[in-house]
Amino acid sequence: MRFESSIEINGPVKKVWELIDKLEEWPQWMPSIKKIERVSKGPLVVGSQLSVTAKVSGLTVTLLMTVTEFVPEKAVVMNGKALGTNLTRFYNLEPVNGKTKVTIGGDVSGALALMACRGGRKVSAEIAQAAKKKVEESA
Repeated sequence: MRFESSIEINGPVKKVWELIDKLEEWPQWMPSIKKIERVSKGPLVVGSQLSVTAKVSGLTVTLLMTVTEFVPEKAVVMNGKALGTNLTRFYNLEPVNGKTKVTIGGDVSGALALMACRGGRKVSAEIAQAAKKKVEESA
């Protein structure tokens, strides 16, 4: 099952990327994200691992996510598993007429795929809206 949310942010890709790359700060401006920690030392690269704790549909879940694709200022893809459900999350940035189109989404499969898809859709839309607000307020 796939879900995604797209939004145009009035700001350059570089500024949006800086916000996305500061993962540990997400809980400060993202209500559903409770904690993000880099398990791997150093900068975010393919193979990096993150521990992500999120509250979705009243359930708090911690996922160990592994970065599988990393293209600075363009895309991040990561995979994880929780409660018998596999999750792939992606963040894509695309310049559009001086703005940035951000697409956030994922694919889920397994025991709780339907619930994870609903929650993932909600969180993706929330991240997109919160990123837009954060970038545009600091402009």
